[in-house]
This record gives sequence, C-alpha cells and structure tokens, in this order.
Amino acid sequence: MDKIQLTEYALSKEGAYLDFPFAGEDYTVVKVGDRERGNRIFAEIFILNGEDTLTFSTDADTADFLREKYPSLRRGWHCPPVQAKYKSSATIVDFDDETLLQFVDASYVRALSKL
Repeated sequence: MDKIQLTEYALSKEGAYLDFPFAGEDYTVVKVGDRERGNRIFAEIFILNGEDTLTFSTDADTADFLREKYPSLRRGWHCPPVQAKYKSSATIVDFDDETLLQFVDASYVRALSKL
C-alpha cells in the first residue's frame, strides 16, 4: 500500500474530507465532521525522512499496546506532548495493508466519538 491508496481509503469513510492545514499539499490531513462547526483529524499522511508515514489516533492504552506490539511504531512524530500519548506514527512500508487499514479504522472511530 502506498500513501495515495491509504489516503483514498481514509477518504472512503463517511463524512471524510481532505485538508492541508499544516505544511502544504505534501502533508495530507483527512478529517471527519463539519468544516465549519467541528471536525476531527483521523489520518495524517506525509513524508518523513524520505518515507511515507501515517499518523493516527487511539486512546492512550491502545497506543501503548500497539507501540509494544510493533517496535517500529512510535509516538506521534509532530505532536505536542499532550497529544503524543494518543497519536502514533507508522512508516507505511513497515506494515501490511490490513494493519494500516485497521489503524485508520480505529482512528476514524475515535474521531467520530469526539465530535
């Protein structure tokens, strides 16, 4: 799976849309919710150190569990410390397609619960 396929999958979620609030079109953000009344980021797809990377969100306990299970998974690369316990960053080539889709799914469900 590449970053384009992963972005397309995230965008297939009901209510999902693209945004580029950070560093231009090379840093894709997929949000869910209303653009004006409230939304949540659930997938960030970008290049880090030359590698396609996904940042996603879970609850803190799940994030700890996943980071223990997958040693290459790390705290959200760009996140402030208060958010880093919830956000994880995954280099896309380090994970099989099913696992990446599960990361996006979990993050989407979490984002919906926060709307």
